[in-house]
Amino acid sequence: MKSLRAAASAAALTTLVLAPLPGRAQTAPAASSDDIAALREQIRQLDQKLRVLERNAELKDEAATAAVAKTPVVNADAKGFSLTSPDKKYSLRIRATIHADGRYYFEDKDAGIDTPDAFVLRRIRPSFEGTVAEKYGYRLMFDLANNQVQLLDAYATYKHSDAFTALFGKAKSPFDLERLVSQTNLLFIERSFPTLLGPNRDTGVQLYGDFLTGRLSYQAAYLDGASDGSSLETESGGNDGKDTVVRLFTHPFKNDQDSFLKGLGLGFAYSTGTREVGTGAIRPYTSNALVNFFSYDANVRPDGSHDRISPQAYFYRGPFGLLASYTESAQELVNTTTITPASKRADLTNRAWAVNVNYVLTGEDTGYSTNPKPAQDFNFEAGTWGAWEIAARLSQLSVDEAAFAGAGTGDFANRNTQAQRIDAYSLGVNWYLNRNVKASLNFEHSEFQEADASTADFENENAVLSRVQLSF
Repeated sequence: MKSLRAAASAAALTTLVLAPLPGRAQTAPAASSDDIAALREQIRQLDQKLRVLERNAELKDEAATAAVAKTPVVNADAKGFSLTSPDKKYSLRIRATIHADGRYYFEDKDAGIDTPDAFVLRRIRPSFEGTVAEKYGYRLMFDLANNQVQLLDAYATYKHSDAFTALFGKAKSPFDLERLVSQTNLLFIERSFPTLLGPNRDTGVQLYGDFLTGRLSYQAAYLDGASDGSSLETESGGNDGKDTVVRLFTHPFKNDQDSFLKGLGLGFAYSTGTREVGTGAIRPYTSNALVNFFSYDANVRPDGSHDRISPQAYFYRGPFGLLASYTESAQELVNTTTITPASKRADLTNRAWAVNVNYVLTGEDTGYSTNPKPAQDFNFEAGTWGAWEIAARLSQLSVDEAAFAGAGTGDFANRNTQAQRIDAYSLGVNWYLNRNVKASLNFEHSEFQEADASTADFENENAVLSRVQLSF
């Protein structure tokens, strides 16, 4: 633009120089041919200089554009630290989560119950994720808590379209509704009982995608196979059998902006597979306060078919949320004390359900897989207090009564030391100081029911759990 304005000015100046003055048209001497030639040469030289300057400016603009095209984009925000190529086909995002917990138990020490209060680092999880050549993705996540290094997620993905993505490696099994929520977005400090009967992380191949403009989603997986509540790495001996997992979920009113039921989601998950006797011991079941209330005898192993089902649903509207899930786990077990054709065997079915309700007191929207985003971050000097949320949960887990059947104390579990059912009542308060810092306080009350013919009298459990979460 500057070069064009300069050229226009030069043209105007030339016109003025060459034009005769009106008042002296009859008296001014005519310019000589030499003067006119000199002026024309000056104009030519000025025009040439203007063209050179204009081209130099164009070259600088082209160089600047080329430099920008080769410069990666570095960003740091509430979602973590990221490095992205200019064409957005390659990216790396670094994130981390820290959970600092406190656990406080109210127990009858005179009855010999004394679970120690404790401060623990529940999770320390750095993660690395991103894209390669636009359609390929990856994720690595570790846990450094308890002075150990665990590889939790390690997978690559290929996204062909919204309707088809393939995942290869280790990730969460696509089964339980609450398990699939990230640990940073949990409503309560600990997940509910249905997750104890479903698989955790597993290794294999998964396919997933969305249809009908997001109203229907599917997940299908062929995996090594993990026991109830466990990840594959917690088991020993390997498992030659594999698990097939299928999950369908629908949001029937997702695209109806005016519908009261826009936030309704309904789903169903099913898994089937086999276990071998060498797979390893079955993980104990714990209360919401992480205290064991049921364990199979040490020599009990899975051996045979293992099927699970899980109907699941949620509803979110503005600051209100409701989530419900049910899981049933049926598997063949064997007591390996003496492995003979007459060994003690049984098909046992354990069941669990949970219902969560939450409400954001400060009015922000809540959701299934996202925390409320405070309208105003906590700032003591400014008098702003972030977002506040209250929650309640009812949950139950029951063990098949056949686990306690048999002579003595039972063929698969000791009826005098293990509870047959737990009913839990949970209350929670969450304070979102900003998008990266969250403080939680839960009260957990659990009641236990003993098996038939048990001589036990289990005490109720009361506990307060607290957590400070830092995530980015």
